[in-house]
Amino acid sequence: MKVIEVEQAQYLIKSLQHHPSPYIIFDKKGGVEWLNNSAQYIFNLKDDESISIEPITSINKNSNTSEIARSFDTDIQVKLRSIEFFLRTRIHEIPFENNSSFFLIEALANSEAALDALRETISCLENDRISMAFQKQVDIKTGEIIGVESLLRLLDEEGNIISNDKLIPLVEGEHLFSLVVLASLKKLKDFFSFINSKNLGNFPTFLNVSAYTVMQENFTKIILDFVEDNGLKENQLGLEITETAELEDRKKASKAFELLRDNGVPLALDDFGAGYSSLSYLRDLPISLIKLDKNFASTIDLVDTKELVKFVVNISENLNLDMLIEGIETEEQKNIFLELGCKKGQGYFFHRPEFLKDFARNLDE
Repeated sequence: MKVIEVEQAQYLIKSLQHHPSPYIIFDKKGGVEWLNNSAQYIFNLKDDESISIEPITSINKNSNTSEIARSFDTDIQVKLRSIEFFLRTRIHEIPFENNSSFFLIEALANSEAALDALRETISCLENDRISMAFQKQVDIKTGEIIGVESLLRLLDEEGNIISNDKLIPLVEGEHLFSLVVLASLKKLKDFFSFINSKNLGNFPTFLNVSAYTVMQENFTKIILDFVEDNGLKENQLGLEITETAELEDRKKASKAFELLRDNGVPLALDDFGAGYSSLSYLRDLPISLIKLDKNFASTIDLVDTKELVKFVVNISENLNLDMLIEGIETEEQKNIFLELGCKKGQGYFFHRPEFLKDFARNLDE
């Protein structure tokens, strides 16, 4: 490989300064030497701030060698002001003068939007702008609370809610997202402390997570540790699994889900009927609750929708599964679902999602 000289290194830095991808120069002896504009933007760095990276060693195995540099993909541990996490990178080991070399680190992301989502998520984590909202699930006939859904809320600098669709699908495959899960559980801990202080722990509180997140390494352990550390009763914490990410390995998923169920964590299938694999999910996975997608509520006046609801009611009864209707917004919708044999519901007609402070105050009232 060619050995680059000082002038060539300076040219390299200049050419990458405004590159849209985040680049970092890491000196083996002295740590982080330089970040381009994109890296400073992603990590929300001020002029006098930098990042810390765990030591990197040369890797010859499975590396790609060009005329100038040896490259390899690896996760590096990044430390910021108050958080640390692993970041997907491609590292170029560039030979320098006097038999030395340095690492040019390229942060990897699937798109520019994914980089923006990474930056926003880092900002939310470091500035405690991750919260949870809570929405009641009720007995449609009596209005009695039979469960609660906890919903992740990320807030911008003005305190406005950032749409989950804007961030979550872009970052849930990154190591950083495990910190979001942990921050969510910290907020959920406060909720359970309130519920237990009121002796209201006789219904489940469901954490809404994607199938992709559930299948990440250590997720099951994180949930079971949370249950044990907080002294939660059986069925007090449940998981609502969304269909936004497909389960690539059904056998692996079933094994993880069975472990959760056997340890008192019930599983609900969210947005049932919105995808193409819902029925096979019921066959392959240890689901205890079906949540019918809100589209059924918005079209319940149609004959075809009513027939489909009857079909799902019949399936749930035959499989001994609970069933809950999402998105009920009017009394007319509520009454139709009652006539069709539906017993549990959720939606703005009964209760809008609230942060814990408002939820607690309104519950007392």
